[in-house]
Amino acid sequence: MGKTTFKEILGCLPQALLGNFAIGALALVLGIAFGGPKIYIEMETAIYLFCGLLIVYLAVTCWCIFTLAKCQLRENLVTGGPYRLVRHPMYSAIIFILNPALGILFRSWWLIVAMVLIYFFWRQCVKKEEKYLEEKFPQYFEYRRHVWPLFPDLRRINKLAFYFLAGAAFFAVVFTVLNFSAVYLRWVVWEKQGKITYDQPGKKKIPFFSLPTGGALAANYSERADSIVIGQLNIEAPLVLASGTSPNELNSALNQGVVFYPGSALPGQAGEVFLTGHSSVFPWNKTPYGQVFTLLDKLETGDVVSLIYNHRQYDYQITDKEILPPNQVKISDSAEPRLTLFTCWPIGTSFKRLLVKGELIR
Repeated sequence: MGKTTFKEILGCLPQALLGNFAIGALALVLGIAFGGPKIYIEMETAIYLFCGLLIVYLAVTCWCIFTLAKCQLRENLVTGGPYRLVRHPMYSAIIFILNPALGILFRSWWLIVAMVLIYFFWRQCVKKEEKYLEEKFPQYFEYRRHVWPLFPDLRRINKLAFYFLAGAAFFAVVFTVLNFSAVYLRWVVWEKQGKITYDQPGKKKIPFFSLPTGGALAANYSERADSIVIGQLNIEAPLVLASGTSPNELNSALNQGVVFYPGSALPGQAGEVFLTGHSSVFPWNKTPYGQVFTLLDKLETGDVVSLIYNHRQYDYQITDKEILPPNQVKISDSAEPRLTLFTCWPIGTSFKRLLVKGELIR
């Protein structure tokens, strides 16, 4: 058996990395050209996730290198350590860990989707390397019968882990399909003229009128029909009074807009205005307001929510937000003119309630 050359040690790595880079670069260029779609997360969060995945990638790569070193690189067939899981673990780490890490760092859905092409490109590249390994190691044929090339055969390795991950993947797919509109709204964002936009460009702006003399808080006249406007989230929806307190009556009202919860004060009255709206609905519930509060948690202290009621505009400044169990949600007894917006949380579930609170400023 001849001594292994450096080229043989590298295998298809240079060619595959070049192709990987070309596909990834094309994906990023397309993302820039079309202004997205971008992954809707803060840059700071993206950096933390990238660093976490990068550490995992480096750990797997070091594990592979140490395992190879123990077996004198390619002088002996390596089937232990990470090579017990897949035949090419270093390549797998690049495909399934490093590429997603870069996709998150650049917040590019194009790069995430491009992983499909990248995976098949690597599969094609390793074919030549597999031929070489079969010629060099007679036992390689038997090894490849039991170990997959790039993705671990979890069913063979650990059946419990396989069924758990298969179940989790099935649940994730079903959940995404059933809540696609809300999931899209939360995780996909476009960029136009250097600015992040939601499902439509720009922020809705409500004209403000000067306060009447005397200094007391008073509502400003508005031509609009009863509605709620949240400029930061591009939300404008009708304000609706429910015909009753039963689940069917409330759901019927929610399908028509944002609802005054039974017992709520009305704008202009003393007490708490308590409004609720959908965060997500099933695809068969055909309503334009199924995701009206999907992004409610994105509101921050200082943001302004405007209510138009009886042709008067009431502006509330956000002061607080919290997540509570459903049985702890109640309307305040205070006579202070306040606003609470609430919805089911997390999206697609009814486990908790997200409450966003504000105080009247004009």
